[in-house]
Amino acid sequence: MTNTNKYTLQYSLTAADMDTRYRMTPTAVLLYYQDCWARYMGHLHLAAFDVIKQNLLWIITEFNAWFEPQTAYWADDIEVSVWNSEVSTLRLYAEFEVRTADKTRIAYGYGCWNLIDVTTHKLTPFTPLLPQLPIFNETTSESHKKRRLIQEGTLLQELQHVVNPINLDFNGHVNNRTYLGIAMQSADEPFMDAHAIRCLTIHWHKESFLGDTLVCQLHLLPNDTEKGVYKYLHTINHGDGQMAAQVYSEWGPRTIHIDISEHANRN
Repeated sequence: MTNTNKYTLQYSLTAADMDTRYRMTPTAVLLYYQDCWARYMGHLHLAAFDVIKQNLLWIITEFNAWFEPQTAYWADDIEVSVWNSEVSTLRLYAEFEVRTADKTRIAYGYGCWNLIDVTTHKLTPFTPLLPQLPIFNETTSESHKKRRLIQEGTLLQELQHVVNPINLDFNGHVNNRTYLGIAMQSADEPFMDAHAIRCLTIHWHKESFLGDTLVCQLHLLPNDTEKGVYKYLHTINHGDGQMAAQVYSEWGPRTIHIDISEHANRN
């Protein structure tokens, strides 16, 4: 479904999209953003299987999301909208919104996409695609200035993850959501139950492959603003020390709690 500047799809949340309290997870927000944008680009004949004919590959290098107090729950219908809001020589910014069936916004943000040459692995200008690529500058939700991630904090935890086949995408690389999933492993259930994510930033730096060992370090960052807010940085490195990804998240007290059985019966 499209209007003058947005491409919108409806989804129903499945068991794979929820946490232990039936709430939609941050990883699911990233999943539906990427899926909806991929379908939009397919609608424009610019999907991965289209541009590969020109020896090109889409990669996402940054993702920023902001979350409302209200969220979606298991079996809810949600509406995901995407649109391209800015393009430079080497960067395309694609916005998104996630809303419930009653149009309540639960998350919004944008991702930064690049094209690389499959042979050289170098960034490639968007110039050949511009005639097919609608850009809607007036609908930019946030500044696209790159968010710098604070590097100093208190080390709380370190864990290792060995890449397995279910972590891979169609290119044979670790899919982008896996890094967020590794980061979320360090959040225990009592914390998740009492706190809600407010914002999320992911920077992807280097691809990973089957059998790689990824080392994730969780740091608690200084908080000099609102009391009761926790800021974390996950740094995910390869065994040789090269950085694969960074995940910044900010959490505040959870203000909305529902009884899932009553919620499901209303629907």
